[in-house]
Amino acid sequence: MASRGLTLLELLVVLGMLGVLLGLGFPLLSPSRLAVDTAARSLAAQVTRARLEAIRQNTFAGLMVFAQEPGGYAVFLDRNGNRVYDQGEEVQVTRFGQGDWARVRLEINRSTLGNMPILFDPRGLPAKPITATLTLSAGTATRKVIVSQQGRARVE
Repeated sequence: MASRGLTLLELLVVLGMLGVLLGLGFPLLSPSRLAVDTAARSLAAQVTRARLEAIRQNTFAGLMVFAQEPGGYAVFLDRNGNRVYDQGEEVQVTRFGQGDWARVRLEINRSTLGNMPILFDPRGLPAKPITATLTLSAGTATRKVIVSQQGRARVE
């Protein structure tokens, strides 16, 4: 009777393949990469939230991006009608470099955004046509959130 089992060579081949798969998949599961992915999706969702708040509240609303290191943003309603972000108009404020996103840093393409917020009119259209690129990074992991001229955000 022949016994059934794995030979040493077969076991080494299987272990080698598992090692290669783990080596390829491990960088995708790094904490920095996961933090940047989550922060980028959250930022894109908040751009959409600002747009929907403008429609729902029938007023100007927007997203102000903070340039000071490590960066952050505030979703706001323009209650006084001056079409800029003022202290006290925030619906939500998120700061990077602390809490869940301690590793995450935000970089702004100043040539397109300047110091102005991403502002939406009461119909949900951008008050000023703008294409903004916001880069989130942590270690070697980076993601970009691109806001189109129609006010839609996507993560790349």
